[in-house]
Amino acid sequence: MKDICKRTALALALGAVTASLVPAQAVGQTKTTYKEKDLGLLPAPQAQPDLTGLWYHINERQVKQANDEFGRLKALYPGWQVPKEIETELNKINGRLKGTLKPAATKPSESDAPQRVPQKRDPTLSKTSSKASALEEFAQRTPKVRANASEQQVRALVELSNQLKRTDFYLLMGWTAIDKGMLDIAAQQFSLALETAVRDIDEQSAQQGLNSVTGIRLQQALALRDFEALEAFLQRDDSYYVKDVLQGEAWQQYDAKNYTFAETLFHLVDDDEGEYLALMAQETESAKQAAFALACSIDTDVFIRRCADALATRQAQFYDSMRYKQSIEAGKALSQLRRLSLDEQALIGWAAKEIQDTTTATSAFERVLSKTPNDSVIANELVSLNQSDDTTLNRLALKYSEVKRILQERTTRNAWPRKQFWLAYQNDDPREVLAQTKDGLSAVYGMNTRNRSGGEGLGNFDVLSQYVGIGSGYKNWLWQVSLDYKQFFSGRPQTNDWFGDRQLGSTFSGISGFEDTALRAEAFYQAPDFNFYVNLDYAMFDQPVKAEVTGQISATKFLANTTVAATLFRKAKEDSLLSQTGTFYTDHTQAWGYVIESGVRGLVAHSITDKVSVAGTAQVSRLEGERVANNSSLSVRGDMSYDIASLVSPKLDYWRVGPFLSYTRYEKNLSGFTVGNGGYFSPSQFLSIGGYSELLTLEVLNWQIKLRSSLALSRVEQDDNLRFPTGEAFRPQDLNETLGESSDTGLSGNFMAEGQYRFNNNWIAAGYIGKAFAVEYQAFEAGIQIRWRAGKGNGVTSDELLLSSPRISGFVL
Repeated sequence: MKDICKRTALALALGAVTASLVPAQAVGQTKTTYKEKDLGLLPAPQAQPDLTGLWYHINERQVKQANDEFGRLKALYPGWQVPKEIETELNKINGRLKGTLKPAATKPSESDAPQRVPQKRDPTLSKTSSKASALEEFAQRTPKVRANASEQQVRALVELSNQLKRTDFYLLMGWTAIDKGMLDIAAQQFSLALETAVRDIDEQSAQQGLNSVTGIRLQQALALRDFEALEAFLQRDDSYYVKDVLQGEAWQQYDAKNYTFAETLFHLVDDDEGEYLALMAQETESAKQAAFALACSIDTDVFIRRCADALATRQAQFYDSMRYKQSIEAGKALSQLRRLSLDEQALIGWAAKEIQDTTTATSAFERVLSKTPNDSVIANELVSLNQSDDTTLNRLALKYSEVKRILQERTTRNAWPRKQFWLAYQNDDPREVLAQTKDGLSAVYGMNTRNRSGGEGLGNFDVLSQYVGIGSGYKNWLWQVSLDYKQFFSGRPQTNDWFGDRQLGSTFSGISGFEDTALRAEAFYQAPDFNFYVNLDYAMFDQPVKAEVTGQISATKFLANTTVAATLFRKAKEDSLLSQTGTFYTDHTQAWGYVIESGVRGLVAHSITDKVSVAGTAQVSRLEGERVANNSSLSVRGDMSYDIASLVSPKLDYWRVGPFLSYTRYEKNLSGFTVGNGGYFSPSQFLSIGGYSELLTLEVLNWQIKLRSSLALSRVEQDDNLRFPTGEAFRPQDLNETLGESSDTGLSGNFMAEGQYRFNNNWIAAGYIGKAFAVEYQAFEAGIQIRWRAGKGNGVTSDELLLSSPRISGFVL
């Protein structure tokens, strides 16, 4: 009976010691109640009470003590979930289960008391009993008294415990050592208890003691921020106790807003959730970067969502801070995690546009437009990005109706000031469509005359032409084929004039005119920023000199504020009968002349403002004829203009005025009419400086007028040259004869008026008249045309003014 009471007292003492230590070891296990929206975080499990004393009373059938201990534990731990086995055992000893008997009174009866047989006392047993009694007596003291025992006494009792090798003594001294702060001794006693324990309850108490030692050491390492020691504890921990304590401490530090310390602890215990929250709570750029890297390294739904949200934020922030390449990279990385929103997809396009990555921008904007086909902003960006890539624009126009509409609108908006009326018509510009049916079959009849007058006789030249033609439009082309009938009249050489191979002794009585036919064809193409024109002429089949094929190829490129044009040409020099058709010798048996000029001309015009522009033209050519010396020429001209139309009348399309400067030179003076000369104006220098004016009334009315004029001060110089440069004089002594040199300064100018009028849907009349004069010659020209076209219309456009033809103007403008 005494042994039972002693063991009961020892168990109660151990239980009290254990219970008194519960708060200390529970600190590390307490977890925060922090909740994050939609993260599904569960509160950490509550600390569990020490059940050593309770199990001891249950096993000893001590009903009152068991019930008291159970009540005390419930009061201390209100959230404690009582294990099923404890409920069952309590019910059994309290007789609440059917078939169970209430236990006997704590004090055994006389009959139940063990019969003591007097035995001879063994000295060894007596000595052992004495050692045990010292420990049993120490166990019966209160926890406070035991805690106040001297260190020397505790060490002596520990030595007795080691000698007796009893589990209950190990546990007693282990808890006492903890109270004294003798952690190494406590760990040693609990380890021995764990080795010797037979009952589960003893093993649990020993393990709990070891955990308490570890917990105290953990708290010391935490206080010192000794992370190496904490990591070492984790590596040696097989029961996850250390991890639970550190994780609980991490949440406590988080709740205390010690986010950096909390982050380190979460990292130690591999708590990704806690580490991410602690990093985000620090609100520093480096911490946010670390949180982003962490989120994107974990393959769970929550962290994938966090990584995506961070990438979306970074994409916008990079764009706002003009780090466009990083913004694109963030957007592409985000697209690997989830489908991009339209704004996110568009942001890739905007960023790529900023760094001129046309391919990426086009791809991004296309994805947006495929979802929002009526988004004119995105469609405009696609057009703008690929404005120089016709292949891509055509593909986009076929795929997206909004791109097609914008291209058509932009084309017509640009085509109108460029006078590309055929292009505007093809793109359904309402003004042009109502004005006339351009692709309908058309038939024309026209007549024009040209007169050049200079010195008496050979210096005069007249041409009268009539023509009929048909034309229409085919796809992107306008075409026309014409048959010409021409009559040429020349002044006759006078007595003593040099002509042919000699100086005439009497008035010329030979042929001074021809008439013949010609064929010509032309085609005109217009694109949004490009014009192209080609024509071929085969003229004067029966003229004195063999007929030649002539023509030109012209192209114009329209840039944002600059127009560039070029023309390759091969045409007859139309200054005289000799240069345009050729003529006969005096004896009518041999012919010479028909000068063909081949070369290139170019133009560059630049708009400085809406009203002010500058332009420059240049031409280089080579001149060759039948039995005519070869020649070359150079011409340049510079212009500046100011549009005053808005200051004058709203009925004007434009009225440009400004100064100009022009210069022309020929390598040789071949203006004579003897063999080897071409009979064309070929000064060594022709310089003009003056002003000009050009006016055009509004487009798409049923009438239109164009007026041009210029006035300049000019100087002409003609070098001396042989009268027979090819050495074909009738008399040898004439081979050294020269033309003589001359120079003159005076006014030069011209005036030209054009117009056209629509009578009804099908009939239009057009015409022009002009007069020009220079230092040594005068010229007059006029023409009229009647045009019939199928379809309907109520207006005219300036591209069909007669002198606007590229064949005449020299450029496809």
